[in-house]
Amino acid sequence: MTAMAPSHLLLLSAHLSALLTSGSSPKIAFVGRAATASRRLPSLHSGVPADVGAAGGPVLRPPSSAECTSFDTACVAHPVVLPPAVGSTDLWQMYYYGNPGCWANGTKGFLPTGYVGLAESTDGVNWERVAGSEEGGSVLAPTGQEDDWDGLQLGVGDVVHVGENELHMYYFGGSFESLSFGGPMPPAQGLRMRIGKARSTNKGRSWERMGQVLDYDPDEGVFASWPRIVLPQKGTSKPWRMSYHAFNGTRWAAFGAVSTDKGKTWSREGGIALGPGGPDSWDGSGVGTRAIARAADGGLVMVYEAVEGGGGPFAGRHRFGLARWDETEEAWKKDTTVSGVPGGPILDGGVKPMNSWTSHVIGTPFLVPMENGSMRLYFCSKKDNDMSMSIGLVESASGDFGPSSWRSISPN
Repeated sequence: MTAMAPSHLLLLSAHLSALLTSGSSPKIAFVGRAATASRRLPSLHSGVPADVGAAGGPVLRPPSSAECTSFDTACVAHPVVLPPAVGSTDLWQMYYYGNPGCWANGTKGFLPTGYVGLAESTDGVNWERVAGSEEGGSVLAPTGQEDDWDGLQLGVGDVVHVGENELHMYYFGGSFESLSFGGPMPPAQGLRMRIGKARSTNKGRSWERMGQVLDYDPDEGVFASWPRIVLPQKGTSKPWRMSYHAFNGTRWAAFGAVSTDKGKTWSREGGIALGPGGPDSWDGSGVGTRAIARAADGGLVMVYEAVEGGGGPFAGRHRFGLARWDETEEAWKKDTTVSGVPGGPILDGGVKPMNSWTSHVIGTPFLVPMENGSMRLYFCSKKDNDMSMSIGLVESASGDFGPSSWRSISPN
């Protein structure tokens, strides 16, 4: 569910629906693969959120013409936030994806994916972009080659530390292959997505591709995408885990894979790890993008983007729900402590504590546990179809997940 709505599910759902019902896919001029950070990509549009500067406004939005990147002028989404190590003088890092209104080779995109960018911060609230060496200042770009699995568009899924000086990025990429769900929707490129890995030894400024690590499985859906990596606690011998999601034309669902060699190879666990609720429930059309972190008690929690049932997989409202990892059963279980309803919801766009600029859709959550026991939740959102997707932040001082626990945070 994370893959097709204004946020992932957000962005995929809303954007996929809009695109696939619009018919043709016009081409938009686009700078070639050889472009560098000093050469700007053309922008389809650059909408500035109305609440920027107000309390609870976005912490990162599409750049102005004076900033150092142009790959992300149409939208920014799916924040992956790495806080500095305790006692370190390093900066916070945010990896995210965006596009200038089109994907590789001028192909019009229907998702906020496309290119990966980097921003840094001293406090996790006020961010400055870092210009990469790929197109438009991105740090990872699609190859533009029609035979490549990540040739058309890509997006960051997760970033993990491997040793002291190496980062591994798990990302997903879409190919030029055209897929069709039949009926009135025309074939679309970029939906056939797979999961790959890249590494960086210079603090995320540049990335070396390491190849594909997980292909799509037709029994799950038409793609495998938006991976999150769960590392075991230090001192244990448990495997690494990957959470990702897929779409089969009627529902969004999260699946799992494991690695016993620290991410070198991955094997599917089989079956849906977290799926839709009842047909008319608040998450009845499925589960998409997810954030996974350890709560103050050491247990794993998941905040997931869900699409409500009753209107089909593209029409429902997107909200955030909560699930917890059951160590005994080694399975995700939807939480019932917040509202008595499985999963929640715990947050709804435009409903307090979320600000008015989030009223259209919320998605792509990312959790950051803080040293003092509080919890930060980064997400993407927008107010309406005229606003560009931007990245926001709420924080729970207590570390609890109920709606009243959160407050919006905005830049200075």
